[in-house]
Amino acid sequence: MTQWDAATLQIVWQRLISVADEMAAVLLRTAFSSVVRESNDLACAVLTARGDLLVEYGRSVPVFTGTVAGTVRAMVAELGEHNLRPGDVIATNSPRYGNTHLPDLTAATPVFRDGRIVAYVASICHLSDIGGTSEGAFAQDAFEEGFCLPPVKLVEAGVPNALVRRILAANVRVPAQVLGDVDALIAANALGERRVTALLDSDAGLDLDEAAAHICDATERAVRASIAEIPDGHYAASIDLDGFEEPKTIVVSVEVHGDSMTVDYEGTSRQSTFGINSASPTFGYTRYGLACLLAPELPNNEGALRPIAIRVPEGSLLNPRTNAAVSANFPAHAIPSVLSRALADVLPDRVSAAAGTPFWVVGIRGEKETGPFASLLCFNGGQGAARGQAGYATLSTPSNVSNTPVEIVESQAPVLVESKSIVRGSGGEGAWRGGDGQEVALVSRHDAPLDVIFLTERIEHAAPGLAGGGDGAPGVLRVDGSDVAEPKGRIRWAPGSRILMRTPGGGGYGAR
Repeated sequence: MTQWDAATLQIVWQRLISVADEMAAVLLRTAFSSVVRESNDLACAVLTARGDLLVEYGRSVPVFTGTVAGTVRAMVAELGEHNLRPGDVIATNSPRYGNTHLPDLTAATPVFRDGRIVAYVASICHLSDIGGTSEGAFAQDAFEEGFCLPPVKLVEAGVPNALVRRILAANVRVPAQVLGDVDALIAANALGERRVTALLDSDAGLDLDEAAAHICDATERAVRASIAEIPDGHYAASIDLDGFEEPKTIVVSVEVHGDSMTVDYEGTSRQSTFGINSASPTFGYTRYGLACLLAPELPNNEGALRPIAIRVPEGSLLNPRTNAAVSANFPAHAIPSVLSRALADVLPDRVSAAAGTPFWVVGIRGEKETGPFASLLCFNGGQGAARGQAGYATLSTPSNVSNTPVEIVESQAPVLVESKSIVRGSGGEGAWRGGDGQEVALVSRHDAPLDVIFLTERIEHAAPGLAGGGDGAPGVLRVDGSDVAEPKGRIRWAPGSRILMRTPGGGGYGAR
Protein backbone atom coordinates (compact mmCIF):
# COMPACT_ATOMS: atom_id res chain seq x y z
CA MET A 1 0.00 0.00 0.00
CA THR A 2 1.17 3.52 -0.83
CA GLN A 3 1.63 5.94 2.06
CA TRP A 4 -0.03 9.10 0.73
CA ASP A 5 1.97 11.91 2.28
CA ALA A 6 2.20 15.24 0.44
CA ALA A 7 5.49 14.42 -1.27
CA THR A 8 4.32 11.04 -2.58
CA LEU A 9 1.08 12.53 -3.88
CA GLN A 10 2.96 15.27 -5.72
CA ILE A 11 5.41 12.80 -7.30
CA VAL A 12 2.66 10.50 -8.57
CA TRP A 13 0.59 13.47 -9.75
CA GLN A 14 3.50 14.93 -11.73
CA ARG A 15 4.41 11.55 -13.24
CA LEU A 16 0.85 11.19 -14.50
CA ILE A 17 0.92 14.71 -15.93
CA SER A 18 4.15 13.81 -17.73
CA VAL A 19 2.29 10.92 -19.40
CA ALA A 20 -0.21 13.35 -20.94
CA ASP A 21 2.59 15.75 -21.90
CA GLU A 22 4.53 12.98 -23.68
CA MET A 23 1.39 11.88 -25.51
CA ALA A 24 0.99 15.43 -26.80
CA ALA A 25 4.60 15.48 -27.99
CA VAL A 26 3.91 12.39 -30.10
CA LEU A 27 0.70 13.89 -31.48
CA LEU A 28 2.37 17.19 -32.36
CA ARG A 29 5.27 15.46 -34.11
CA THR A 30 3.26 12.94 -36.09
CA ALA A 31 0.06 14.80 -37.05
CA PHE A 32 -0.35 15.62 -40.73
CA SER A 33 -2.55 18.74 -40.39
CA SER A 34 -1.10 22.19 -39.71
CA VAL A 35 -4.07 23.00 -37.46
CA VAL A 36 -2.71 20.34 -35.10
CA ARG A 37 1.06 20.70 -35.60
CA GLU A 38 1.23 24.47 -35.80
CA SER A 39 -1.95 25.70 -34.14
CA ASN A 40 -1.96 23.23 -31.22
CA ASP A 41 -5.63 22.28 -31.71
CA LEU A 42 -5.41 19.14 -29.59
CA ALA A 43 -5.61 17.63 -26.12
CA CYS A 44 -4.26 14.57 -24.32
CA ALA A 45 -5.43 13.17 -20.99
CA VAL A 46 -5.29 10.26 -18.57
CA LEU A 47 -8.62 9.16 -17.11
CA THR A 48 -9.60 6.80 -14.33
CA ALA A 49 -11.11 3.36 -14.86
CA ARG A 50 -14.54 5.04 -14.43
CA GLY A 51 -13.71 7.54 -17.17
CA ASP A 52 -13.16 10.54 -14.86
CA LEU A 53 -10.55 13.10 -15.89
CA LEU A 54 -7.36 12.59 -13.86
CA VAL A 55 -4.67 14.67 -15.61
CA GLU A 56 -4.30 16.63 -18.85
CA TYR A 57 -1.58 17.95 -21.13
CA GLY A 58 -0.90 21.46 -19.88
CA ARG A 59 -1.35 23.19 -23.25
CA SER A 60 -4.50 21.33 -24.22
CA VAL A 61 -7.31 23.30 -25.81
CA PRO A 62 -9.43 23.87 -22.67
CA VAL A 63 -12.73 22.83 -24.17
CA PHE A 64 -11.39 19.36 -24.96
CA THR A 65 -10.30 18.56 -21.43
CA GLY A 66 -13.68 19.79 -20.23
CA THR A 67 -15.52 17.35 -22.50
CA VAL A 68 -13.21 14.35 -22.94
CA ALA A 69 -14.38 12.50 -19.83
CA GLY A 70 -18.03 12.64 -20.87
CA THR A 71 -17.19 11.48 -24.38
CA VAL A 72 -15.09 8.54 -23.17
CA ARG A 73 -17.79 7.46 -20.72
CA ALA A 74 -20.43 7.68 -23.46
CA MET A 75 -18.31 5.62 -25.86
CA VAL A 76 -17.69 2.93 -23.24
CA ALA A 77 -21.40 2.81 -22.39
CA GLU A 78 -22.30 2.46 -26.07
CA LEU A 79 -19.74 -0.24 -26.90
CA GLY A 80 -19.84 -2.01 -23.53
CA GLU A 81 -16.87 -2.18 -21.19
CA HIS A 82 -17.05 -5.99 -21.32
CA ASN A 83 -16.38 -5.79 -25.08
CA LEU A 84 -13.08 -3.91 -24.69
CA ARG A 85 -9.82 -5.81 -25.04
CA PRO A 86 -6.11 -4.98 -24.71
CA GLY A 87 -4.97 -3.22 -27.89
CA ASP A 88 -8.35 -1.61 -28.61
CA VAL A 89 -8.70 2.04 -29.56
CA ILE A 90 -12.22 3.45 -29.56
CA ALA A 91 -13.22 6.73 -31.21
CA THR A 92 -16.04 9.09 -32.15
CA ASN A 93 -16.54 12.58 -33.52
CA SER A 94 -20.26 12.67 -32.77
CA PRO A 95 -21.74 15.50 -30.67
CA ARG A 96 -24.42 13.03 -29.58
CA TYR A 97 -21.75 11.38 -27.44
CA GLY A 98 -20.42 14.58 -25.90
CA ASN A 99 -17.86 15.36 -28.58
CA THR A 100 -17.39 19.04 -29.40
CA HIS A 101 -18.16 19.04 -33.15
CA LEU A 102 -17.56 16.81 -36.16
CA PRO A 103 -14.08 18.08 -37.12
CA ASP A 104 -12.75 16.98 -33.70
CA LEU A 105 -12.02 13.27 -33.24
CA THR A 106 -11.74 11.77 -29.76
CA ALA A 107 -9.77 8.51 -29.45
CA ALA A 108 -9.43 6.53 -26.20
CA THR A 109 -7.43 3.43 -25.26
CA PRO A 110 -8.14 1.27 -22.20
CA VAL A 111 -5.14 0.38 -20.04
CA PHE A 112 -5.39 -3.19 -18.74
CA ARG A 113 -3.65 -4.75 -15.76
CA ASP A 114 -4.28 -8.26 -14.48
CA GLY A 115 -7.21 -8.60 -16.85
CA ARG A 116 -9.09 -5.46 -15.81
CA ILE A 117 -9.20 -1.85 -16.99
CA VAL A 118 -7.28 0.42 -14.59
CA ALA A 119 -7.29 3.62 -16.67
CA TYR A 120 -7.93 5.18 -20.07
CA VAL A 121 -5.65 7.40 -22.10
CA ALA A 122 -7.33 9.72 -24.59
CA SER A 123 -6.31 12.11 -27.34
CA ILE A 124 -8.31 14.62 -29.37
CA CYS A 125 -7.35 16.61 -32.43
CA HIS A 126 -9.02 18.76 -35.05
CA LEU A 127 -9.06 17.06 -38.44
CA SER A 128 -8.38 19.23 -41.49
CA ASP A 129 -11.57 18.01 -43.16
CA ILE A 130 -14.58 15.90 -42.25
CA GLY A 131 -16.63 16.24 -45.45
CA GLY A 132 -19.84 18.25 -45.74
CA THR A 133 -19.47 21.93 -44.91
CA SER A 134 -16.79 20.89 -42.39
CA GLU A 135 -15.98 24.20 -40.67
CA GLY A 136 -18.86 26.18 -42.08
CA ALA A 137 -21.37 28.01 -39.91
CA PHE A 138 -23.97 27.98 -42.68
CA ALA A 139 -25.09 24.34 -42.31
CA GLN A 140 -28.63 24.11 -40.94
CA ASP A 141 -28.40 20.69 -39.28
CA ALA A 142 -25.79 18.16 -38.21
CA PHE A 143 -26.26 16.10 -41.36
CA GLU A 144 -24.98 18.91 -43.57
CA GLU A 145 -21.87 19.43 -41.48
CA GLY A 146 -19.95 16.32 -42.47
CA PHE A 147 -19.25 12.68 -41.75
CA CYS A 148 -20.41 11.50 -38.31
CA LEU A 149 -18.62 8.51 -36.80
CA PRO A 150 -20.51 6.88 -33.92
CA PRO A 151 -18.42 5.10 -31.27
CA VAL A 152 -16.36 2.43 -33.05
CA LYS A 153 -13.14 0.51 -32.59
CA LEU A 154 -10.48 2.23 -34.69
CA VAL A 155 -8.13 -0.53 -33.61
CA GLU A 156 -9.29 -3.93 -32.37
CA ALA A 157 -6.85 -6.02 -30.34
CA GLY A 158 -3.95 -4.22 -32.01
CA VAL A 159 -5.29 -4.54 -35.57
CA PRO A 160 -6.46 -1.36 -37.39
CA ASN A 161 -10.11 -1.52 -38.45
CA ALA A 162 -9.79 -1.46 -42.22
CA LEU A 163 -13.52 -0.97 -42.86
CA VAL A 164 -13.78 2.12 -40.63
CA ARG A 165 -10.71 3.59 -42.33
CA ARG A 166 -12.17 2.97 -45.79
CA ILE A 167 -15.49 4.56 -44.87
CA LEU A 168 -13.80 7.58 -43.31
CA ALA A 169 -11.44 8.03 -46.27
CA ALA A 170 -14.36 7.89 -48.70
CA ASN A 171 -16.14 10.78 -46.94
CA VAL A 172 -13.40 13.41 -46.69
CA ARG A 173 -11.65 15.61 -49.23
CA VAL A 174 -8.08 14.82 -48.12
CA PRO A 175 -8.10 11.18 -46.98
CA ALA A 176 -4.34 10.76 -46.62
CA GLN A 177 -4.13 13.82 -44.40
CA VAL A 178 -7.11 12.78 -42.26
CA LEU A 179 -5.93 9.18 -41.84
CA GLY A 180 -2.49 10.52 -40.96
CA ASP A 181 -4.04 12.49 -38.10
CA VAL A 182 -6.01 9.41 -37.01
CA ASP A 183 -2.77 7.44 -36.87
CA ALA A 184 -1.17 10.23 -34.84
CA LEU A 185 -3.96 9.89 -32.26
CA ILE A 186 -3.43 6.13 -32.13
CA ALA A 187 0.32 6.61 -31.69
CA ALA A 188 -0.16 9.12 -28.88
CA ASN A 189 -2.46 6.74 -27.05
CA ALA A 190 -0.06 3.83 -27.52
CA LEU A 191 2.68 5.87 -25.86
CA GLY A 192 0.31 6.82 -23.03
CA GLU A 193 -0.66 3.21 -22.44
CA ARG A 194 3.01 2.18 -22.23
CA ARG A 195 3.84 4.99 -19.83
CA VAL A 196 0.94 4.23 -17.45
CA THR A 197 1.92 0.56 -17.49
CA ALA A 198 5.54 1.46 -16.76
CA LEU A 199 4.44 3.65 -13.85
CA LEU A 200 2.54 0.75 -12.33
CA ASP A 201 5.43 -1.64 -12.98
CA SER A 202 7.80 0.67 -11.09
CA ASP A 203 5.71 0.56 -7.90
CA ALA A 204 3.91 -2.69 -7.16
CA GLY A 205 1.96 -1.05 -4.33
CA LEU A 206 0.57 1.81 -6.41
CA ASP A 207 -3.20 1.69 -6.87
CA LEU A 208 -4.40 4.14 -9.54
CA ASP A 209 -7.87 4.32 -8.01
CA GLU A 210 -6.31 5.42 -4.72
CA ALA A 211 -4.07 7.92 -6.51
CA ALA A 212 -7.06 9.34 -8.39
CA ALA A 213 -9.07 9.69 -5.19
CA HIS A 214 -6.29 11.63 -3.47
CA ILE A 215 -5.59 13.83 -6.51
CA CYS A 216 -9.22 14.69 -7.22
CA ASP A 217 -10.02 15.18 -3.52
CA ALA A 218 -7.14 17.67 -3.20
CA THR A 219 -8.49 19.67 -6.14
CA GLU A 220 -12.04 19.54 -4.81
CA ARG A 221 -10.93 20.87 -1.42
CA ALA A 222 -9.07 23.76 -3.05
CA VAL A 223 -12.03 24.69 -5.25
CA ARG A 224 -14.48 24.51 -2.34
CA ALA A 225 -12.19 26.67 -0.22
CA SER A 226 -12.07 29.27 -3.00
CA ILE A 227 -15.85 29.28 -3.45
CA ALA A 228 -16.33 29.63 0.32
CA GLU A 229 -14.40 32.92 0.22
CA ILE A 230 -17.07 34.42 -2.08
CA PRO A 231 -20.04 35.91 -0.20
CA ASP A 232 -23.21 33.89 -0.64
CA GLY A 233 -25.44 35.51 -3.20
CA HIS A 234 -26.58 35.90 -6.78
CA TYR A 235 -24.21 37.27 -9.44
CA ALA A 236 -25.32 37.87 -13.02
CA ALA A 237 -24.05 39.23 -16.32
CA SER A 238 -24.57 39.05 -20.07
CA ILE A 239 -22.50 39.51 -23.20
CA ASP A 240 -23.52 40.24 -26.81
CA LEU A 241 -22.21 38.44 -29.88
CA ASP A 242 -22.54 38.86 -33.65
CA GLY A 243 -24.52 35.66 -34.13
CA PHE A 244 -25.38 34.62 -37.68
CA GLU A 245 -28.94 35.29 -38.77
CA GLU A 246 -29.33 37.67 -35.82
CA PRO A 247 -27.23 38.91 -32.87
CA LYS A 248 -27.03 36.56 -29.90
CA THR A 249 -26.70 37.12 -26.16
CA ILE A 250 -25.27 34.86 -23.47
CA VAL A 251 -26.82 35.39 -20.05
CA VAL A 252 -25.41 33.80 -16.89
CA SER A 253 -26.36 33.81 -13.23
CA VAL A 254 -24.07 32.39 -10.56
CA GLU A 255 -25.50 31.35 -7.21
CA VAL A 256 -22.94 30.89 -4.42
CA HIS A 257 -24.07 28.89 -1.42
CA GLY A 258 -21.38 27.99 1.08
CA ASP A 259 -18.65 26.03 -0.65
CA SER A 260 -20.71 25.17 -3.73
CA MET A 261 -21.91 27.05 -6.78
CA THR A 262 -24.65 26.85 -9.40
CA VAL A 263 -24.15 28.32 -12.87
CA ASP A 264 -27.36 28.90 -14.83
CA TYR A 265 -27.65 30.15 -18.44
CA GLU A 266 -31.38 30.86 -18.36
CA GLY A 267 -32.14 33.87 -20.58
CA THR A 268 -29.54 33.03 -23.21
CA SER A 269 -30.68 33.46 -26.83
CA ARG A 270 -32.55 30.62 -28.47
CA GLN A 271 -30.59 28.19 -30.62
CA SER A 272 -29.59 29.30 -34.09
CA THR A 273 -30.85 27.85 -37.34
CA PHE A 274 -27.20 27.71 -38.35
CA GLY A 275 -24.03 26.10 -37.03
CA ILE A 276 -23.04 28.55 -34.28
CA ASN A 277 -24.73 26.51 -31.55
CA SER A 278 -22.73 25.01 -28.70
CA ALA A 279 -23.50 21.68 -27.02
CA SER A 280 -20.74 20.06 -24.92
CA PRO A 281 -18.36 23.05 -25.32
CA THR A 282 -20.73 24.96 -23.02
CA PHE A 283 -19.70 22.68 -20.18
CA GLY A 284 -16.05 22.62 -21.24
CA TYR A 285 -15.68 26.39 -21.27
CA THR A 286 -17.73 26.82 -18.09
CA ARG A 287 -15.30 24.48 -16.36
CA TYR A 288 -12.32 26.35 -17.78
CA GLY A 289 -13.68 29.80 -16.97
CA LEU A 290 -14.32 28.80 -13.36
CA ALA A 291 -10.93 27.10 -13.06
CA CYS A 292 -9.28 30.42 -13.97
CA LEU A 293 -11.34 32.24 -11.35
CA LEU A 294 -11.33 29.73 -8.51
CA ALA A 295 -8.14 27.64 -8.54
CA PRO A 296 -5.94 28.70 -11.46
CA GLU A 297 -2.77 27.27 -9.93
CA LEU A 298 -4.07 23.68 -9.78
CA PRO A 299 -3.83 21.11 -12.60
CA ASN A 300 -7.30 20.30 -13.82
CA ASN A 301 -9.18 17.10 -12.99
CA GLU A 302 -12.63 15.78 -12.13
CA GLY A 303 -12.45 17.12 -8.57
CA ALA A 304 -12.80 20.69 -9.82
CA LEU A 305 -16.34 19.95 -11.06
CA ARG A 306 -17.79 18.37 -7.92
CA PRO A 307 -18.73 21.63 -6.15
CA ILE A 308 -20.34 23.12 -9.29
CA ALA A 309 -23.76 22.51 -10.85
CA ILE A 310 -24.34 23.73 -14.42
CA ARG A 311 -27.81 24.35 -15.83
CA VAL A 312 -28.42 25.20 -19.48
CA PRO A 313 -31.93 25.61 -20.95
CA GLU A 314 -32.68 23.16 -23.72
CA GLY A 315 -33.22 24.73 -27.13
CA SER A 316 -30.89 27.62 -26.36
CA LEU A 317 -27.72 28.69 -28.14
CA LEU A 318 -25.71 26.84 -25.49
CA ASN A 319 -27.79 23.64 -25.40
CA PRO A 320 -29.40 23.04 -28.80
CA ARG A 321 -31.69 20.16 -29.52
CA THR A 322 -30.37 16.95 -31.05
CA ASN A 323 -29.11 17.23 -34.64
CA ALA A 324 -28.70 21.00 -34.49
CA ALA A 325 -25.72 22.32 -36.43
CA VAL A 326 -22.78 22.97 -34.07
CA SER A 327 -19.61 23.06 -36.17
CA ALA A 328 -18.94 26.78 -35.66
CA ASN A 329 -19.50 26.83 -31.91
CA PHE A 330 -17.77 30.18 -31.39
CA PRO A 331 -20.32 31.51 -28.85
CA ALA A 332 -18.99 29.05 -26.25
CA HIS A 333 -15.64 30.84 -26.33
CA ALA A 334 -17.32 33.86 -24.72
CA ILE A 335 -18.35 31.91 -21.63
CA PRO A 336 -15.21 32.66 -19.55
CA SER A 337 -15.69 36.36 -20.32
CA VAL A 338 -19.29 36.43 -19.16
CA LEU A 339 -18.35 34.51 -16.00
CA SER A 340 -15.67 37.13 -15.34
CA ARG A 341 -18.25 39.90 -15.76
CA ALA A 342 -20.60 38.19 -13.31
CA LEU A 343 -17.94 37.77 -10.62
CA ALA A 344 -15.96 40.96 -11.24
CA ASP A 345 -17.02 42.66 -8.01
CA VAL A 346 -16.10 39.74 -5.75
CA LEU A 347 -13.00 38.47 -7.60
CA PRO A 348 -11.49 41.68 -9.03
CA ASP A 349 -7.93 40.32 -9.00
CA ARG A 350 -8.80 37.23 -11.06
CA VAL A 351 -11.29 38.35 -13.69
CA SER A 352 -10.38 39.62 -17.14
CA ALA A 353 -12.07 41.62 -19.88
CA ALA A 354 -13.36 39.91 -22.99
CA ALA A 355 -10.94 38.73 -25.63
CA GLY A 356 -11.20 40.19 -29.11
CA THR A 357 -11.83 36.67 -30.29
CA PRO A 358 -10.26 33.31 -29.62
CA PHE A 359 -9.27 33.12 -33.28
CA TRP A 360 -10.62 33.62 -36.76
CA VAL A 361 -10.62 30.64 -39.09
CA VAL A 362 -10.07 30.71 -42.83
CA GLY A 363 -10.68 27.36 -44.51
CA ILE A 364 -9.26 27.14 -48.03
CA ARG A 365 -10.15 24.24 -50.31
CA GLY A 366 -9.45 23.51 -53.93
CA GLU A 367 -7.79 21.23 -56.49
CA LYS A 368 -4.16 20.96 -57.52
CA GLU A 369 -2.62 18.71 -60.14
CA THR A 370 -1.83 16.31 -57.30
CA GLY A 371 -5.46 16.23 -56.13
CA PRO A 372 -7.73 18.01 -53.62
CA PHE A 373 -6.34 20.06 -50.74
CA ALA A 374 -7.89 21.55 -47.62
CA SER A 375 -6.14 23.97 -45.30
CA LEU A 376 -7.33 25.54 -42.04
CA LEU A 377 -5.67 28.80 -41.03
CA CYS A 378 -6.02 30.46 -37.61
CA PHE A 379 -5.54 34.16 -36.83
CA ASN A 380 -6.01 35.34 -33.25
CA GLY A 381 -7.47 38.54 -31.85
CA GLY A 382 -6.23 40.45 -28.80
CA GLN A 383 -6.42 39.12 -25.27
CA GLY A 384 -8.58 40.91 -22.70
CA ALA A 385 -6.78 42.86 -19.98
CA ALA A 386 -6.90 42.12 -16.25
CA ARG A 387 -5.99 44.05 -13.12
CA GLY A 388 -2.22 44.43 -13.20
CA GLN A 389 -1.88 42.84 -16.63
CA ALA A 390 -2.35 44.35 -20.07
CA GLY A 391 -3.74 41.96 -22.67
CA TYR A 392 -1.30 40.31 -25.03
CA ALA A 393 -1.54 41.01 -28.75
CA THR A 394 -2.93 38.24 -30.98
CA LEU A 395 -3.19 35.68 -28.18
CA SER A 396 -6.01 33.16 -28.38
CA THR A 397 -8.19 33.27 -25.28
CA PRO A 398 -9.62 30.95 -24.11
CA SER A 399 -9.05 28.37 -26.84
CA ASN A 400 -5.22 28.27 -26.69
CA VAL A 401 -4.90 27.91 -30.47
CA SER A 402 -1.76 29.41 -32.03
CA ASN A 403 -1.57 31.70 -35.05
CA THR A 404 -0.73 29.88 -38.26
CA PRO A 405 2.80 30.93 -39.33
CA VAL A 406 3.24 32.67 -42.68
CA GLU A 407 5.47 29.87 -43.98
CA ILE A 408 2.77 27.29 -43.23
CA VAL A 409 0.02 29.39 -44.82
CA GLU A 410 1.97 29.60 -48.07
CA SER A 411 3.08 25.96 -48.06
CA GLN A 412 -0.41 24.56 -47.39
CA ALA A 413 -2.34 26.48 -50.05
CA PRO A 414 -1.61 28.52 -53.22
CA VAL A 415 -1.73 31.75 -51.25
CA LEU A 416 0.59 34.72 -50.87
CA VAL A 417 0.67 36.44 -47.49
CA GLU A 418 1.01 39.98 -48.77
CA SER A 419 1.31 41.51 -45.30
CA LYS A 420 0.88 40.61 -41.64
CA SER A 421 1.15 43.10 -38.78
CA ILE A 422 -0.18 44.00 -35.35
CA VAL A 423 -2.91 46.66 -35.38
CA ARG A 424 -1.46 49.02 -32.80
CA GLY A 425 -4.00 50.64 -30.52
CA SER A 426 -6.83 48.22 -31.36
CA GLY A 427 -6.97 46.95 -27.78
CA GLY A 428 -9.43 48.72 -25.50
CA GLU A 429 -8.19 51.61 -23.38
CA GLY A 430 -8.04 51.45 -19.61
CA ALA A 431 -5.74 51.32 -16.62
CA TRP A 432 -4.53 48.16 -18.37
CA ARG A 433 -5.02 48.07 -22.13
CA GLY A 434 -6.55 45.20 -24.02
CA GLY A 435 -4.37 43.22 -26.40
CA ASP A 436 -4.10 44.33 -30.03
CA GLY A 437 -5.46 42.42 -32.99
CA GLN A 438 -3.62 41.79 -36.25
CA GLU A 439 -4.06 42.62 -39.91
CA VAL A 440 -3.42 39.95 -42.52
CA ALA A 441 -3.70 40.32 -46.29
CA LEU A 442 -3.91 37.16 -48.42
CA VAL A 443 -3.76 37.01 -52.22
CA SER A 444 -4.83 33.94 -54.18
CA ARG A 445 -2.11 32.58 -56.47
CA HIS A 446 -4.21 29.71 -57.75
CA ASP A 447 -5.22 29.49 -61.40
CA ALA A 448 -8.84 28.66 -60.54
CA PRO A 449 -11.36 29.91 -57.97
CA LEU A 450 -10.89 28.57 -54.44
CA ASP A 451 -13.60 27.62 -51.96
CA VAL A 452 -13.11 29.73 -48.81
CA ILE A 453 -14.97 29.49 -45.52
CA PHE A 454 -14.77 32.22 -42.87
CA LEU A 455 -15.44 31.89 -39.15
CA THR A 456 -15.24 35.28 -37.48
CA GLU A 457 -16.66 37.07 -34.45
CA ARG A 458 -16.85 40.59 -33.01
CA ILE A 459 -17.25 42.48 -36.25
CA GLU A 460 -20.59 43.95 -35.15
CA HIS A 461 -20.10 43.63 -31.38
CA ALA A 462 -16.70 44.70 -30.03
CA ALA A 463 -15.07 42.95 -27.08
CA PRO A 464 -16.37 44.83 -24.02
CA GLY A 465 -14.00 46.25 -21.42
CA LEU A 466 -14.36 45.51 -17.72
CA ALA A 467 -14.36 47.64 -14.55
CA GLY A 468 -14.43 50.87 -16.56
CA GLY A 469 -12.06 49.72 -19.30
CA GLY A 470 -12.81 50.54 -22.94
CA ASP A 471 -14.02 48.18 -25.65
CA GLY A 472 -11.58 46.71 -28.13
CA ALA A 473 -11.75 47.67 -31.80
CA PRO A 474 -14.14 45.50 -33.85
CA GLY A 475 -12.88 43.23 -36.58
CA VAL A 476 -12.85 43.88 -40.33
CA LEU A 477 -13.20 41.34 -43.15
CA ARG A 478 -12.97 42.50 -46.76
CA VAL A 479 -12.46 40.99 -50.18
CA ASP A 480 -11.01 43.37 -52.80
CA GLY A 481 -11.88 46.36 -50.62
CA SER A 482 -15.52 45.45 -49.96
CA ASP A 483 -16.88 44.19 -46.65
CA VAL A 484 -17.85 40.52 -46.74
CA ALA A 485 -21.63 40.32 -46.46
CA GLU A 486 -21.61 37.07 -44.46
CA PRO A 487 -18.45 36.94 -42.33
CA LYS A 488 -19.38 33.45 -41.14
CA GLY A 489 -20.11 32.40 -44.70
CA ARG A 490 -18.50 31.05 -47.85
CA ILE A 491 -17.10 32.65 -50.98
CA ARG A 492 -15.54 31.67 -54.29
CA TRP A 493 -12.13 33.31 -54.19
CA ALA A 494 -11.04 34.40 -57.66
CA PRO A 495 -7.42 34.18 -58.85
CA GLY A 496 -5.51 37.32 -57.84
CA SER A 497 -8.24 38.42 -55.44
CA ARG A 498 -7.24 39.87 -52.05
CA ILE A 499 -8.66 39.05 -48.59
CA LEU A 500 -8.03 41.55 -45.79
CA MET A 501 -8.60 40.46 -42.18
CA ARG A 502 -8.29 42.73 -39.16
CA THR A 503 -8.94 40.69 -36.03
CA PRO A 504 -10.61 42.40 -33.05
CA GLY A 505 -8.79 43.90 -30.08
CA GLY A 506 -9.37 42.75 -26.53
CA GLY A 507 -11.24 44.74 -23.93
CA GLY A 508 -9.41 47.03 -21.49
CA TYR A 509 -9.56 46.77 -17.70
CA GLY A 510 -10.12 49.62 -15.25
CA ALA A 511 -10.77 53.30 -15.81
CA ARG A 512 -7.72 55.41 -16.72
